[in-house]
Amino acid sequence: MANTDLQTVSEKAYDCILSAIAHDKLPKGEFLSQRDLAALAGTSVVSVREALKKLESEGLIEAVPRWGVRIPIETRKSLEERYRIREALEVMAAYLLSQEFDSETAQKLRDMAKACDEIQERDMYHIEEFYERHQELHLTIAESTGIELLKKELERIQLRSLLFRSAKKTWTRRLEEEGERWHRDLIEALLSGDPVLAQETMHRHVQFGLEHDLEVFDRITG
Repeated sequence: MANTDLQTVSEKAYDCILSAIAHDKLPKGEFLSQRDLAALAGTSVVSVREALKKLESEGLIEAVPRWGVRIPIETRKSLEERYRIREALEVMAAYLLSQEFDSETAQKLRDMAKACDEIQERDMYHIEEFYERHQELHLTIAESTGIELLKKELERIQLRSLLFRSAKKTWTRRLEEEGERWHRDLIEALLSGDPVLAQETMHRHVQFGLEHDLEVFDRITG
C-alpha cells in the first residue's frame, strides 16, 4: 500500500510540474529547486525526485551532475532534430494507415481533421485549442496503425514540443493561408489506399510545420 501511495503522490508531482512547463511557469535554462517544486506540487521532495526522473526520460528536463536539473532552452538545432524524428514516425504511420483501416477509424479521423480546420478558419485567437486538437489528431493517426510503440514514441516527441509551445502564442500568416481543408486533405490522402500519396502528403505536412516553427523561432529569438 505504501508503494502505491508513493506512486500516486509522485504522479501528482509529475502532473503539476508538467503543467507548469506547458504553461511557461518555470524558468528555462535555470537550475530548479526541488524544494520549490515540492511546494508548488504540494508533495515531498522525494516525490518530486521521482517525477523529475520521468521528466528527464521524456526529454523535458536535463540533469547536470553536481548542479541539478533545468528545463533546456529550445535551439534551432533541437527544433530541427525533433522534426526529423517526427517526420520519420509520421510518414511511417501514414504508410501503415493507408494499407489498412476501417470505416469507424476513417470517420473519426475525418471528424478530427474537420475540427482542426474549423478552428484554423475561425481566427488566430484559439491557438491553444488548435495545438491541442492538432496533437490529438496526429496521435490518433499513429494509434490507428495498431502499433502502440509508434504512438508512444510520437507522444514523446509531442511532449518535448511543450518546451516550444509557450513561444507559439500566435501563428504566422503562412499557417492561415495554407488552406481551408489543410487537415481534411491530409486525412483523405491517408485514406486513399495509395501509400505513396499518403507518405508524400504527410511529408509535406510535417515539412510545412517545421518551416512554420522555424519562422516563429527566428522571429522570437532574432
